Amino acid sequence: MYFAICDDNIADRKQSERLLKRQADRIFKEKEERIYLHSYGNVDAFMSKPQMYQALFIDMTSSDHDGIDIAKLLLDMGIAKPIILCCSSIDYRERAKEEGLEAENLYFLDKPIKVAEITAMVDTIMEKREVPAAKLELRDHDGTVYAGGDDIVCVKGKGQEINIYLADGRKLNLLSTVYDFFYECGAFPQICPVSDNALINVNHIQKKSLLSVKMNNGESFLISLYYRDSINDAIEKCCREGADS
Repeated sequence: MYFAICDDNIADRKQSERLLKRQADRIFKEKEERIYLHSYGNVDAFMSKPQMYQALFIDMTSSDHDGIDIAKLLLDMGIAKPIILCCSSIDYRERAKEEGLEAENLYFLDKPIKVAEITAMVDTIMEKREVPAAKLELRDHDGTVYAGGDDIVCVKGKGQEINIYLADGRKLNLLSTVYDFFYECGAFPQICPVSDNALINVNHIQKKSLLSVKMNNGESFLISLYYRDSINDAIEKCCREGADS
């Protein structure tokens, strides 16, 4: 799971990072599920790919768009994941009331953020997340395929399209993004990102080095520094589940 922080106050942003990293450690101990954090200090970078996040923590007070403005943009985009407005110099609860802004996925936290409140919020996020399907329904111009985790070897994305490479040699072209498809693969721990534009199935790795990976269908990928831990976590989890089965 990926959480995002968007805060133009550096000290507050760092404090939110610390609090959420502790929550990530707690969730891993309790559920053996990783939470990764992306932290932003400006709106443009944050708004480039908000669909990939399971939760978005926001407090912008000194930019052209404050937290309420950003929440409106996210809701207009169809973001249904929890949007958490962190109240500091701006009381977002009052602003939301004044502007008639209501949504089931809109939440509020007060700064300074208390440990008990951030714990409760993360638990709410975990409870409300969508349960992924055991098989994915993949539709392209040639028809519909129902794919389990190991039916997928790798995925390449470009803009609003992705190519899905299947274990039987077929390649599907779908209108989607790598981020959206990755979250559809939530039931498949073997599927993980290697970059912003590619996913791989660690059970189909033929050869792996520190900087690249080659799949057993011949496709090769460079590994982004940010996603190295994701690959190692997926390999470790799949090995552990294989040993337990």
